[in-house]
Amino acid sequence: MKILFFIGSLGNGGKERRLVELLTYLKEKKDYEVVLLLAFNQIDYPQFYNLNIDYIDLQKKTNSKDIRLFLKIHHIIKQYKPDIIHTWGSMQTFYMIPSAIIQHMPLINSQITDAPPKLRLNFFSKFVNACNFRFASIILANSKAGLRAYGMHASTKSKVIYNGINLNRFTNFPEKETIKEKYQIQTKYTVVMSASFSLNKDYQRFYKVASYVTSKNRDITFIGVGAVVNNNPDYDRLVKLAKKNNQILFPGPITDVEALVNACDIGVLFSTQGEGISNAILEYMALGKAAIVDECGGTPEYIKEGENGFFTTNRSIEEVGDLIIDLINKPEERKRIGNNAIKTIQTMFTLEQMGKEFEMLYRNVLENKKILIFKRLFEKGSTS
Repeated sequence: MKILFFIGSLGNGGKERRLVELLTYLKEKKDYEVVLLLAFNQIDYPQFYNLNIDYIDLQKKTNSKDIRLFLKIHHIIKQYKPDIIHTWGSMQTFYMIPSAIIQHMPLINSQITDAPPKLRLNFFSKFVNACNFRFASIILANSKAGLRAYGMHASTKSKVIYNGINLNRFTNFPEKETIKEKYQIQTKYTVVMSASFSLNKDYQRFYKVASYVTSKNRDITFIGVGAVVNNNPDYDRLVKLAKKNNQILFPGPITDVEALVNACDIGVLFSTQGEGISNAILEYMALGKAAIVDECGGTPEYIKEGENGFFTTNRSIEEVGDLIIDLINKPEERKRIGNNAIKTIQTMFTLEQMGKEFEMLYRNVLENKKILIFKRLFEKGSTS
């Protein structure tokens, strides 16, 4: 089966991580021939190169609406002749629509990866989404909340496939003390927030909680790691504030996130918008860490309060801080929550489970295409 994937880039991000995991699964199956289109030549996942998958850089200019891409993409489609086109982004789907229609190829649209409580789109984005959802063969999301947020939950073309975690990523870590020394963590306990410094992540709240907790307990360090998006001014301000408190650290983007999370005791994620299914939260859980997160988006689909994690809902800065201190003081409770979290990952979010669902989807899409072609041929035969 030939599948052509199209994504903006493989920079650090949730959907990018998810695509790399899927490509890893498909490569091991050896029944698929895949090629990857990148709008921008950015690859932040070294394991992608180990897959030896062909990729094409379209060299798109940042924030440009280059109509020449339609022709370039159409040429690639004609040359490669995939069985399925699978897009991972709104503009990537939009650029693919003409080629999919002309070449009669199924188009799977995986642009829905978040679940904002209120969708705020300009006219152009609304137009793009309307086209994408109209012409896609399948509208795919990684959470039920995501489909609801975009008004696609009632569509017969809509489907949910949860993220899959490659558990092989969570082995053979350096010693925890080695990692803590690397990041200058000098306390016994550590709380981590793994997220980009973007408008969608609430690092202001992270800093306020950290300030409160460190004023109460001198043996807890807070560390926030992630890339800075669009030169976010909050990052520089928070870094300056954190320099006054050696228990609050912002080292910026790092390449060994899993090893750092493994060396920490609690994972938090504060969002200003609804998450779809957050890879950061799944990584906390896969490593057996108690997660404290917002009750929004797709997160309630797998986090159960007090069972495998905790919600910040209706909790003030001080109450979230007190929860963290309480968990630090109760190692058995942290262990119970962590063990339940691991069970959730093993039940709902394995790479094998995600991969099998994608395989079934691809087979069904191709089968439906064959049925449609047969119907068209039958109709032509009847009219003649």
